[in-house]
Amino acid sequence: MCIRDRAISQTGPYSPPAVFELQGYQLAIEETNKAGGLLGRQIELVKYDDQGNPSTAVQLYQKLITDDNVDLLLSPYQTDLTSAVAPIVNRAQRVMPCLAANIEAFSGKYPYLIQAMTQTSRYMVPVIDLAALRGYKTLALLVQNTQFPQKLAEGVEQEAAAKGIEIVFKEDYANTTTDFSALVLKAAQSHPDVIVGATYLADSEGIMHAAKAQNINAKMFAFSIGPVEPDFGKALGDAAQAVFGTTLYFPSLHTKGNPDFVKAFTDKFGRPPTYHAALAYASFKVLAGAVAKVGSLDQSKIRDALLQTSEDTVAGHYQVDKTGIQTGYGSYALQWQDGKQQLVWPEASATAGPIIPHPAWE
Repeated sequence: MCIRDRAISQTGPYSPPAVFELQGYQLAIEETNKAGGLLGRQIELVKYDDQGNPSTAVQLYQKLITDDNVDLLLSPYQTDLTSAVAPIVNRAQRVMPCLAANIEAFSGKYPYLIQAMTQTSRYMVPVIDLAALRGYKTLALLVQNTQFPQKLAEGVEQEAAAKGIEIVFKEDYANTTTDFSALVLKAAQSHPDVIVGATYLADSEGIMHAAKAQNINAKMFAFSIGPVEPDFGKALGDAAQAVFGTTLYFPSLHTKGNPDFVKAFTDKFGRPPTYHAALAYASFKVLAGAVAKVGSLDQSKIRDALLQTSEDTVAGHYQVDKTGIQTGYGSYALQWQDGKQQLVWPEASATAGPIIPHPAWE
């Protein structure tokens, strides 16, 4: 059996989280093969490097479908790439569990795509909850101009409004931006209690570098993709202290099979899993379960089985609605404390209490 791990971003701007996803798939496939494979066959992993480029991803998925004739597909990392390949995947009527958080592709337009991670709008809920509980009233929002950050910003605005927090500054920036000095200074002029970035890794690091360099203080700094990556702390050093991030998983969670997963992943790859690894691992396990239930590679039947699945995984509870939108998975707030990530909210899952407000720069 030939399964496409995906045209994954092994190089390029999205490679740090994408490589974690690749490793999550690799571990899940290795375990499945040791248990006898799928439909009595061993799984062969085929992967290419899309370099984080949508047009390259389209070419590679076309190759996977028409030249490699793979049996199963898994999605690329990142919403823009998933959106790019969605038409050809759907046209070929190939079911594809997707690690993309925006919901548009799963709202009936592409019925062969199934969302396998938390919806974008739910990412920042724990951060906004924590800010509201501390009585913070104003928020500045910095937004990268790509699909996932744009939708995430909409979710932040909706959640902030519901919790009585006013957006006093909002500005988009190009995904090629490397100098954030002017943007951060402009945001600070509105004197926000909270600065939130709808970001990936490089821009979240750039924003914090600029904040420290210009002595910009806020009671909270929080980002979407960025602090969840181990490279965030390595790149920023002391500037990472007390910065909040969101995560869809944490190694300490008491989810089904999680201790064994954390050990196996760490033993194999020499580092603990992030949520990208855990969701990829869970996504493949759920897909494999659907194939086994159907007993064939009939794509429509596999899709229907995925739509009907309600299952506990290492990443939490997997469940989707009738169009394939994920309704089961949630999110958590983490924070960098003394060079390590700590899960800080919700309180019931926390490994440490939050450091708040953010300490003034030394």
